[in-house]
Amino acid sequence: MQLRATSLSLLLCLLVGPSMVRAAEPGSAEAISAMVESEKKFAQTGQEKGTRAAFLEFMADDAIVFRPGPMNGKEAWTKRPETGLNLVWEPTFAAIARSANFGYTTGPAKWRPNKQDEKFVGYGQFVSVWKKQKDGLWKVVLDCGIENPEPAGQPETLRTLVPDDSQQYAEGHRKAVPLPQVHQKFVEAAKSNSAEATLAVAAEEIRVYREGSLPALGKNTAGILLSAKASKMSFQQLGGDMSSSGDLAYSYGKYSLARDGNLESGHFFQIWQTDAVGTWKLVVDWQQELPKKEPAK
Repeated sequence: MQLRATSLSLLLCLLVGPSMVRAAEPGSAEAISAMVESEKKFAQTGQEKGTRAAFLEFMADDAIVFRPGPMNGKEAWTKRPETGLNLVWEPTFAAIARSANFGYTTGPAKWRPNKQDEKFVGYGQFVSVWKKQKDGLWKVVLDCGIENPEPAGQPETLRTLVPDDSQQYAEGHRKAVPLPQVHQKFVEAAKSNSAEATLAVAAEEIRVYREGSLPALGKNTAGILLSAKASKMSFQQLGGDMSSSGDLAYSYGKYSLARDGNLESGHFFQIWQTDAVGTWKLVVDWQQELPKKEPAK
């Protein structure tokens, strides 16, 4: 269910109130395997049928992509001609909600004009949010990415995160500050210093994505990247969704910032997840600046 800003806060309040504690579904491990397998089939379909055909097959009808702002993914890919671009990607990390029907994947991507070319001309990272549909198929409900320098070495080995079911989590989540309050405190703090605000709510294994930079994996590495670009930032949320188990959520929208007298605007996408003791933490932080406008002649 995609939600606009007018109804998202209400949904979060309903889902993450004090009584919202749900055990992990028995099939969480099997579900994350199925989600990862869907990502791999998505990539393989791109090799067999072309990138455009693969996106149209694996995206949900209400999926979101950024062109550069958020828009319907199927509409965007329907309008985009098949150019022969060979896009190759693989998941290296995946996490799933306790509901076992909502999660995300991320990993490296590379591309070349066509499959016959020996040399890849671009490199990047993708983040995809997946949701199990009524027919049992996994579909992408949001997809975004960055372009970065060619990475050295081999991609990291695939890791998956399946939520545990400890009593400590259940008790902690009942007492935890609800996500709307955590998010609002973050938004207010970002108005003074975006880096400090982000690190205050970041998970130890946060993943930060910024155009032109390799992903910052982990709180320490993220701190270096974020501090170098610290600013006074404001956010306008446009949409998002949450797992029915109330432990995994995402939001997206617009941002604007002021740094050293310069103004910047763009779009953001964040994933929030509860940690082992039920506290909401920021696990994925993606931003993409809008292209600079050419000065009028």
